Amino acid sequence: MAANLSLPSYFQSGMVLQQQVPFKLRGRALSGAQIFFHLERQPFDGRAVSPLDSQYGIIFRQQVQAGNTGFFEIEGPLCEASFDPYSLTLESEGERIVLDEVRFGEVWIAGGQSNMQMPLSAVLSHQEIEDLANVHYVRVLSQSATGLGRGRPHYAYHPADDLCEAVWLRGDQPQDIAGVSAVGFAFARSLHLELKIPVAFIETALGGSCIHAWISRPSLESEEAVRQHVVAMGFYRDEQNWDTSRNWETTQYQPAALFNSKIAPLAGLGARGVLWYQGESDVHTPQVYRIAFHKLVGDWNEVFTPAQPEGLAFLIVQLAPYWYGDANGMRLCIFNEMLAAVRHSLGNPTAILPVYDLPLDYAAAPLDWRHPLHPLAKLPVGQRLARIAQGLLYKRKAPASAPECVDIEVVGNKMLLSFSQIGEGLRLTGGGERLNGFAICGPDRQFRQAQARILYGVRVMVWHDQIRDPQAVTYAFQDMNQEANLISRDQLPVVPFRSDRFQSEYSPPLEWTHCESLRLWCTPDASDALTTGYHPRWRVVRGQCEIGIETVNKTEGDGAFLLHYQTDEQNEVALEPLLHYASLNPPLDLSAYDKLTMQIFNAAQHMKHARLAIAAGAPDAPLHLLPERPVVLAALRWQTIGFKLSGLNLPLEQVRRLVLIFEDKKKRGELYIDQICLTKS
Repeated sequence: MAANLSLPSYFQSGMVLQQQVPFKLRGRALSGAQIFFHLERQPFDGRAVSPLDSQYGIIFRQQVQAGNTGFFEIEGPLCEASFDPYSLTLESEGERIVLDEVRFGEVWIAGGQSNMQMPLSAVLSHQEIEDLANVHYVRVLSQSATGLGRGRPHYAYHPADDLCEAVWLRGDQPQDIAGVSAVGFAFARSLHLELKIPVAFIETALGGSCIHAWISRPSLESEEAVRQHVVAMGFYRDEQNWDTSRNWETTQYQPAALFNSKIAPLAGLGARGVLWYQGESDVHTPQVYRIAFHKLVGDWNEVFTPAQPEGLAFLIVQLAPYWYGDANGMRLCIFNEMLAAVRHSLGNPTAILPVYDLPLDYAAAPLDWRHPLHPLAKLPVGQRLARIAQGLLYKRKAPASAPECVDIEVVGNKMLLSFSQIGEGLRLTGGGERLNGFAICGPDRQFRQAQARILYGVRVMVWHDQIRDPQAVTYAFQDMNQEANLISRDQLPVVPFRSDRFQSEYSPPLEWTHCESLRLWCTPDASDALTTGYHPRWRVVRGQCEIGIETVNKTEGDGAFLLHYQTDEQNEVALEPLLHYASLNPPLDLSAYDKLTMQIFNAAQHMKHARLAIAAGAPDAPLHLLPERPVVLAALRWQTIGFKLSGLNLPLEQVRRLVLIFEDKKKRGELYIDQICLTKS
């Protein structure tokens, strides 16, 4: 090992350097020493080449002199991507460093927090990892997750010269890649298989991190709003009171701590772009985040050598559905809205990727990762990012970002929406028939769940039968928006949005009204996030009743309820939607409506009656039985029954329970229920 001649530890045999940009070697030698460098290229298949072939052999030489401190910098030539191995040789004062099996290709940085850090071993079985580990030319620059380790016990106030525990890993070694970012590896693997060149990514993410730790100290100090935010959080430190304790779980939140340890040491390294998946720790302060993110983009563009003149590409992942405890259920959607807006305010190549359509399951993860903030569906995120990168940067026939609403035309009581980046058209996820997630409002600014239809795969028509003068529209604009289902045929979900930001009353969660599913993903208990999962959407409260989903006999949508029931001793059977789950943001506000109707198909062909009971007000408010008792006719057709909500001496802005009761003197029967509608006359 050379005693005086050295390079940063991440310069290793087997590494990948960014193609199409000159690469920089920064190192140290004896003060004033001469450093001799040459670059040698060999054919990847080992064939013999002619000495006259200028493409192979030693293709570049340079001699530089170290400065007074021993620092030197060598700028290598621009090289195109290939599988050919290169050797980099440095010599000085009798010392020699040789890096073999170096290749040129595409280099990306995987940045963010836990959802980017989450490793393959947390989302896949050993066999699944074995099956993926077949890409020799995918490489990963791994480093200490915290940025601390051997020789670096605490975070430094000033930028570090080197990474901690840097090592290059190969994509055909299962034992190595098991611990790397699942999103990053899926991205690199997909991109490599498409481009057929070496692809590498650099791991930088750390769970729980805040954005202010990923920007430089000068950037933070230059933005008073960001600085004051860090002060208010209790994380601000200057050089005099810098925390040098070894408790990384708290000291990582100091300004620029992670930038100094994990980003700054990579200065001069070429890269195509950044995969950015972060924000769970900053979700409460989107306006501060917007300012800080602009600073991050500027800082990282200065650290790395971008592969395109416009700067590093940033592929931004929106946060997955999760209940953050916000009473209005809109904290996350406002943060994601900010991410989409930031994307358009940057001069760099950028893209946005929502992930609300992916499964949210997390229970099978190892204990350290078992939390609803960490869905297991990480491979599709990386694969979709690779698809976007192909369209944005590599001139492939692929979308350059997820589809976004770009134009709204109002025709009568209909809103016609156009979208960017739709590729071969729009469709629904899961093969259903009902387009979910849209709401519109009239001049009263009260949003209502709307009907929507895809027109010829390229536009969406949205309307509500009771709104004659639509003013604004939203799509998937709530924190728990996983039931929204509009995507492109490239498998990219449409970016959630609201068409304006005027003061409004947004639609409460009303998916239960469609009578086409028996379970929902929710957080029942506000004090325990681990209760998050699939839970019943409806329950039977009187009599015996088996509820199924009928997909043929229905009025519209994807299905209707089919009830096989036996009444209780009062000849009644009753069921209700479960409205008390914490992530549904109870109580339910029905003050904007004056009537509830539903569609009934009386398969038993004998007359019965329907009743509705409401509990409103305090959490333990008693049920109030409405006076109406509509008849369900003995007829084999769909019929509408309804209940007036106006004139009730109940606080309908605080509805706790809605119980649907059927009276049947025959005691047994079958009923179909579909399309419960809340209307205002």
